[in-house]
Amino acid sequence: MADETTQTAPVAGANEMATHTPTVKEMEDALKKQYPQLIGFLYMSDPDNTNEIWHHFPMPVFDEKAYENLPWHVYKERPSDDLVDPLYSVQKGGWIENAHDAQTQILAQAQAKIVELDKAKEQLEQINSANAQQTQMITKQLGNQAEQNKNIMTMMGQMQQTLAILAKNSQSTSQNGAQTTPVQPTTNPTVNTDTNGGNN
Repeated sequence: MADETTQTAPVAGANEMATHTPTVKEMEDALKKQYPQLIGFLYMSDPDNTNEIWHHFPMPVFDEKAYENLPWHVYKERPSDDLVDPLYSVQKGGWIENAHDAQTQILAQAQAKIVELDKAKEQLEQINSANAQQTQMITKQLGNQAEQNKNIMTMMGQMQQTLAILAKNSQSTSQNGAQTTPVQPTTNPTVNTDTNGGNN
């Protein structure tokens, strides 16, 4: 009786879900609502069936004995939720992605990567634009600084010239002062000579 239930239940579930291709989890949830007394699932995988539902259909189990003698294309192992259209591979001993849908999945992943790369490119362009503006501003500031430095150097040159002129004038003044000072000591010895007469 359990085997009959196991064989007839999937057909009812498949008819309900034939309008779209649900995931394994969606099919399990629908069957749990339909058969709340079930104790688990077995998974049918018919790789030659054109209907994707039969590539990985969960079959409700109502009796532990259903796990003992598994019919052809029926497996205990549950397919991973990561797989879009899982098929059971006897050679690999597990669930694999259907080759046709794997290409679709790979294409979808590649498109997602392209979108990510486009976003990264756009961000990079924005960063480069901001860097170019910053560089331009820094260059302008450096140009202004160079102009200021040039002005300072010109001012310093003028100050040096002014100081040189002042130093030259000061030197010539002190030389003139030095010439007049020795003249006075020559008159002082004359005064000293008069004082010599006072020694007598």
